Parts: sequence; structure tokens; C-alpha cells
Amino acid sequence: MIFGLPVLLMFLPLLGCFFVLSSRQNANNAKHVTILTLCSGILMILRLFSELDLSQKGMQFVYNFDWLTSANITLSFGVDAFSLLLLAGIYISLLTAVVSLPLQQHENKSLLAWNMYFLWNVSGLLFANDIISFYTFFAAILLPLFMLIGQFGDLKKKIGLYMFFIFNFAGIIVLLCAVVLVFKYYHGNIMLHEIALMNMPQKAAKAVWGGVCLALLARIPIWPFHYWISSIVSIIKNPLVYIITMLVPLTGLYGFMRFWQLTIAESVMPYINFMAIICLITMIFIVLIGIAHKEFLYKLFAYMTVYYLLFLLAEILLSSILQADTLQMNIAYALFTFLPVTSILIILDLQMEKECEDKNCDYRGILAYMPKRAKIFVFYVIMALGMPVSALFWNNFIIVSDLFKFSFNIGICVMFALSLLTISMLYELYVMRDLKKHISPNENIADISNLHLAYLAFIGAILFLSFFNPLWFKF
Repeated sequence: MIFGLPVLLMFLPLLGCFFVLSSRQNANNAKHVTILTLCSGILMILRLFSELDLSQKGMQFVYNFDWLTSANITLSFGVDAFSLLLLAGIYISLLTAVVSLPLQQHENKSLLAWNMYFLWNVSGLLFANDIISFYTFFAAILLPLFMLIGQFGDLKKKIGLYMFFIFNFAGIIVLLCAVVLVFKYYHGNIMLHEIALMNMPQKAAKAVWGGVCLALLARIPIWPFHYWISSIVSIIKNPLVYIITMLVPLTGLYGFMRFWQLTIAESVMPYINFMAIICLITMIFIVLIGIAHKEFLYKLFAYMTVYYLLFLLAEILLSSILQADTLQMNIAYALFTFLPVTSILIILDLQMEKECEDKNCDYRGILAYMPKRAKIFVFYVIMALGMPVSALFWNNFIIVSDLFKFSFNIGICVMFALSLLTISMLYELYVMRDLKKHISPNENIADISNLHLAYLAFIGAILFLSFFNPLWFKF
């Protein structure tokens, strides 16, 4: 049965989307279907981990589907530890967001259905083993995101939607041109790990890899592509939509992880240093903007941007001198903690901001009004910044240490950006504390429920276990 499980896991969110759309219109039905789908997916991931051979390199449980035999097109899907770790982090993040939805959004079937459709495309992208499947899901991710932003974003700020459409549509067009060139020289579909083995003229190779890199960078908040995502996050106040938006850079990072180590051509290597410089400049620039902003949510956006760029920097610089699988798994372990932690912080901050607006209290001192929410909020902020007993701390420590070994100057720039980021977020906690000058709210603010608190504590315990053994759930 295990051999059919990856295909079932890939199509599970699509099945959940259909059930959400066909569910009865009541207060909790669509939400319960979504939670059941996400919990079922997590159990399937655990089952796949139990059968995964960690000593084997490359995709496992590979399925090939003959689609257009006349055009030599065979679709291929598989899983490995890296893709399953990312998918587990995504499932936990989305489950946390759905559980935390306010009552008035429980029956919003379109919100939950688009969430499931987005998850289906992400699952397909993580399982894709050939260029056609990868491109199809890479492009399809934009549809649910565009619909969610249009429905739940501030339509008065249409410039954000325009920038989102322009940058991302240009990226998928450029990637399509690269795929067409691959077809021209290979005469059919090709597995991702075989692209570097193709015989192409130097100009064609530069065009292919230039297109691939530009398409992937368009998803990552690196200059000048950072503008679209910073414009989008400023108009979204729905936690689930915000988290989905912040998962989009992960698809670009994942593309680099899949293409760079095994398939990158020598013709692209001279541009690595230039890309690294742009990464470092963007990291410092985004951190300084985060310090200037008073809203914690923008500081959190700066935090997520810096860490995405840190992982990208490690991939493009260290993959040539370190064992590819070791580096990839270090990043995967860090992301497994990074995704749920940042998602929980997004949810808590947006909930506190909403309560403050409704009850007319001073947001800068909101931690004084919600003691239970404040404790869990501070706990996850400290974990995000590098709590010593978390996989995020240990694997980030290894990555930064390797960057120092590669180049002392690069290591200093990375540490400077991370230090400023830590100061910025800790200072925001300082100004949120209980100050006597803060005006009391007109009404009592509802603190986090005991059930929700227990759930967040449970997630914290799972992430705590990941420090001692990142794959402790492999049984």
C-alpha cells in the first residue's frame, strides 16, 4: 500500500477542496473538512517517513505516467526526505492557521477551498521529478494566490496586485521559454537531475539557466523582486492568506535546491558572486526597513525575508564545497521549524492587532492585556530568534559557520543582518510590555482560549523534540 501513498498524498488536498465546496453551508462544516484533510495528510507524511530509506539519494517511490508518447512526454513524481520535511512544515503551518480562524470565517468556503487548492499545487511541485510537472505546478500556484489576495486584500491598494501579477507572470513566461529550449535539444520531457547532462551550445545553456534563475528569483524577496511581496503583505490582514503568501518564496527556494546542486551548468557559475552580493545587500536593506517600521508584522516580514535569503545564499555558495545532501538536509531541518514558528507569530500578531482595533486599546502595550497570549507569543519570538533548544538554532548555526569558512566577509555581513534583526524584534517586545502610561481598553480583551493555548504548546513540544533528533517521528 505504501507505493500508492505518495500519489494519494499529492491529490489529497484536491480531494479536500472538492469536499469543502460540496459541504453544507453552516458555521463549522467547511472548517472541519479542511482540518480533517490536513490531519490526514500529516499522518500520511509520517507513514511515508517510516518507509523512507535515508541512506538512498534522490527521489524514492517514483511513479512514471506516460502522457503523450508521440511527443516523448512521461510525467514523473517521487518523494525524498527533503520534500517531505518541507511538506510537513507546510501542513502544520496551514493547520495552525485554519484552527485559529475567527468564527466569522469558519463558513467561508471559498477561503478554505482556495487554501486546499494552493496546497495541492505546492504538493505537486514538491513531488515533481520532471521538468513538465515542475513547471505546471510552479505556474499553477499563482491562481489560488491571486484569487485569495483579490478577495481578502485591501482593494484600494491595487498597485500590490499589479506588481504581483507583473513579476510572477513574467517569471513563468521566462521559465516557459527555458522549458521550450530544453525540449528543443532533448526532444521530449526530461528528469530534473538529467538536465546538466544535455549537450547544448553555450549560448543556449546560458539562456536556459538564466531563465530558470530569473523565474525562481521572481518568487524570492530579493532586490528588485522583493517589491511585489512587500506590497502584498501590507494589504493582507487575514492570517491564512498572509501565511499562504509568505509560503510563495519557499517555492522559489525549493526550485534552487532542486536545480542548483545537481543540474546547474558551468556557464552560470561566473554570476554566483554577483547574486551573493545582491542577497547580502537585500538582507541588510530589509532589516533596516524593518527597524524603521513600528508594526511587528513588518518586522516579522523582514525576519522571514532574511532567513529565506540566508538559505538561498547557503545553497548557491556552499553546494560546491560541501556534500550536497548534508547541506540540503540542514536547510530542510531549519525550515521544518521555521515555517510553523513564523506562521504562529503571524497568527498571534494579527489576532492581537484585531483585538486592539475592536477594543480601542494601545497596540504598543498589548502584551499587558493578554497574559496567556503574551507568554506564548514571547516564547515563539525567542524560538524564532534562536532558542538554543530548537532545530532552527542548531542548523542555522551550522549554516552560518560554513559561510564563515567560505568567506569571512560574507559571514560578517550575515551576522550583522541577523544581529540587527534580533535587536529589532526584541525591542518590539520591550515596547509591548506593561507600561503605566498606556490607556486601558474600553472593554476587557478576550485572551487566548485554553484549547488554542494547548495546541500551540503541543506544536512547541514537537519543535523542541526536533532539536534532539530532527527525524524523531521516523518509526
